[in-house]
Amino acid sequence: MKVKFFQILQNALNRLVEFKKLEKIEKVLALDVAYKDDLAFCAAVIYDLRQEKVLKELIIKEKIDFPYIPGLLFLREAPIMLEAIEKIDIDYDLILVDGHGLAHPRKAGLATIIGILTGKPTVGIAKSFLYGEIKDSYIFIEKQKVGIKFGRYYASIGSNIDIESLENFLNIINFKYPKALKIADKLSKTTIMNFIKRKE
Repeated sequence: MKVKFFQILQNALNRLVEFKKLEKIEKVLALDVAYKDDLAFCAAVIYDLRQEKVLKELIIKEKIDFPYIPGLLFLREAPIMLEAIEKIDIDYDLILVDGHGLAHPRKAGLATIIGILTGKPTVGIAKSFLYGEIKDSYIFIEKQKVGIKFGRYYASIGSNIDIESLENFLNIINFKYPKALKIADKLSKTTIMNFIKRKE
């Protein structure tokens, strides 16, 4: 496997990142992938932030033959996430991805790749710190603000959103882990449990 090639590809793709101010963030699309052996289950949840309710949810199941390689998660999860995004027929303002965006050694985490390929505002929300320098809760890479640490979590720009809009989103959710991602995480894991039960 040509890991070096994929890393070069990431360095090329990060040049396509765009920073845009979002006028409104009312509906989000949350994406989470869970695994059972060689099967991946991608949960997609459309969540209304104002009404605090789920508008739509779906699951995509696919066989995964690409191994997990640190820093190259997009090769494993981006294809199934893109398939889920294609099947969503409700409009939304922001994609939330369980993973990193620009806070990545090559400024091209999963959320960045999804943002570039879809052209949609995308943010990565991660449970662990991967790369950059944290000052006053901001995540910097090469003196550029690319994300925000909030509580135990790390939010970073994917693409098509700027740092002010990211901060505005976190303010809307009271700087807590997004409920939409919690729901997507639960949905993906529940689907796996049901899948196992049906096979028994």
